[in-house]
Amino acid sequence: MRIGGELMKKFAVTAVCVLCILNAALAQKQQSRNAGDDQVIRISTELVQLDVVVTDKSGKIKRGLERSDFEIYENGKKQATSFFEFVDSGKTRHSSEPGGKDADYAPITGQGPSASQIGRVFAFVVDDLTIDYDDLNLVRKMLNNFVDNEVKPNDLIAIVRTVGGKGLLQQFSADKALLHRAISTLTPVTHQLAAFNNPAPPRLNPQQTPGGGTASMTNTEEINGGMPDSDNPLDDTNRAMRAFMSLGTAGFVVDSMKQLPGRKSLVLISGGLPVLSANAGTESANLTDFLNSLTDRATRASVSINTMDIRGLKAFSGIAGFADTPARSAMDVPVSGQRQSSSSTNDPRNGRGFGRVPDEALFGDNNPFDEMEGHNGLRILAAATGGISVLSKNDFDDGLQKIAGASDGYYLLAYTPSDTKFNGDFRKVEVKVKADGIRVYSRRGYLAREEKPQAAPATKQDQLLAAIKSPLALREVEMDATLLYKRAPQNRGAVDIDLVIDSKKLRFESNEGKHKSDLDVAGFVFDQFGKLRGGFSETIAPVLNQDEFARIMKGGLSYSANTVLAPGVYQVRIAVRDNKTGSIGTLSRYLEIPDLSKARLAASSLLLAAVPAGEMDAKKPTPITADRRISNKQDLRYAVILYNAKLKDGRPQIKSQLIISRDGEPIFKQPEEMVTVSGKDQSEVIKWGQLALSKAKPGRYTMTLVVTDELAEKKTQTVTRSMDFMVVD
Repeated sequence: MRIGGELMKKFAVTAVCVLCILNAALAQKQQSRNAGDDQVIRISTELVQLDVVVTDKSGKIKRGLERSDFEIYENGKKQATSFFEFVDSGKTRHSSEPGGKDADYAPITGQGPSASQIGRVFAFVVDDLTIDYDDLNLVRKMLNNFVDNEVKPNDLIAIVRTVGGKGLLQQFSADKALLHRAISTLTPVTHQLAAFNNPAPPRLNPQQTPGGGTASMTNTEEINGGMPDSDNPLDDTNRAMRAFMSLGTAGFVVDSMKQLPGRKSLVLISGGLPVLSANAGTESANLTDFLNSLTDRATRASVSINTMDIRGLKAFSGIAGFADTPARSAMDVPVSGQRQSSSSTNDPRNGRGFGRVPDEALFGDNNPFDEMEGHNGLRILAAATGGISVLSKNDFDDGLQKIAGASDGYYLLAYTPSDTKFNGDFRKVEVKVKADGIRVYSRRGYLAREEKPQAAPATKQDQLLAAIKSPLALREVEMDATLLYKRAPQNRGAVDIDLVIDSKKLRFESNEGKHKSDLDVAGFVFDQFGKLRGGFSETIAPVLNQDEFARIMKGGLSYSANTVLAPGVYQVRIAVRDNKTGSIGTLSRYLEIPDLSKARLAASSLLLAAVPAGEMDAKKPTPITADRRISNKQDLRYAVILYNAKLKDGRPQIKSQLIISRDGEPIFKQPEEMVTVSGKDQSEVIKWGQLALSKAKPGRYTMTLVVTDELAEKKTQTVTRSMDFMVVD
């Protein structure tokens, strides 16, 4: 077997040891429920379900409403509400406390959130066909701030681009490091339909335009840098193509979110959707059908499409300020000495002029009319799917917080439609709430069609493949895994894949003191473009004596593989199937193999081991299995191998800082300290330390080691390595 390189597999009953280098270093009365419950929006002739968000004036979720406060109308006819409940998405879904004296036997839970644990779900679709180059900086800043300050431990986030995206970086993840990497790739891309292939549209020279005379245009090809201007203001085709590509991407994301539970939020960050405006002058029938179809898909998937115009409040070069506007008297007569603009318009109410408007032939689509049409399109899309529009705002963080706040809870309503004949027509739905000072976000309607459920996978191979492709972790079989990297020859990375399976969730057949199980283990390695780079598959049937069986019941069943990979970012997805019950468990892990040929500071994975409390010179640390559990009666030893450290007088100058976090909040920060270097080989520097756990409460923690090379350039002088671990009594 091979995983993009050399692959070796081994199966053992005893716990798998992590790589050890320490010896060398020492020489809701209202019905309420959590959003994690399995909620699927159903639409049929017998039942139509709707998710409705109600906020107060400040944008916070309005709780405490009753069924009698809601009225539902379908095609103008009032419907009888048959089901009502409030779903609290903001309620804490987990605790890091295993609790109780049986903490040693707590389930192995390193698989990521399952359907019952999932928090909020956000998919950010960045429409890089309509966003200006400079505005991409604002997008990156806004999203980085959201990930750092708004994302909770069990939230799932995806960063998706209309064009120019990479498969691995566009998946749903709770891994903040991966999300930041995805955000960092939001840079300008060249595309024939991009609205900003050029930095600015051609403009008139104001000195050559006396009194509305013929204008002199600058050379378009020169401004475009020789690139054709795909944004001809007289050609609506390009606008329509951009909009359909953006909406097509949004529709694809909506469909992919359908299998996730609860109400989900898609945030379309755009430079406007004028093609959806009633003033756009395009094929309205096709657009209406397209929008109705997208609305129906979003309704059935329980996805709200929120929209944000990243252009914010901007001054347009085609609009004159007060200082440049011809002064007028109250009688609408130009003030002496000022020329009346030929582009002034008349107030249709009284025939009097009320200002200036831009010349579209002069300013292309960089004008407020385009902005208004673009706003209308974004507003229409959000309103149709129960989302929020953030328009004409420069405080994008505040706008995003408003969208996030609306995801903290919703009301789930259901009714039996009075018209039970489904003929494919679009049925408009309106939800009214009898309360003051509130805002209601509900869906515009649905297509009256029956939806056939997907057929279940027929074979066990199909079941494993379906499980691998799911964005949710399956927890019928519970497991955890550790991926450890260290340098390999030829600028490659050696990777240990250590898996531990919770034996208490497996079916064993016992006969004459022997215990037998039957498992399928399958793994896939994907690169950052989502391409499969290798995998493994094996059926294992361990036969255990009583002592071995007792040991794995406490410590788990272990499986490991080793591979060598080229530099890059990878995802390893693993599925385990208990062939005696059909139960399946899955997990995924991300791994970066640094490119050491760039001569930048790099590091191995963070390596953990247990030692007797207080024994700093212990030379035989106890191996920690892949579930990374350690007793608070022991000390935790950690180590990392540093590569490419800069040298001065033959010696590196490296500082490190240890940070311990719990539930995303730092609880311990060690002061920075210099890394002690021993030995003559400076190509690899080993940093190790030891942490006392006697006062640590049982629970899951994250260890982060920040290493800084003081001799390296500032932008490449720091690397960070993290690993979570579980403290038990």
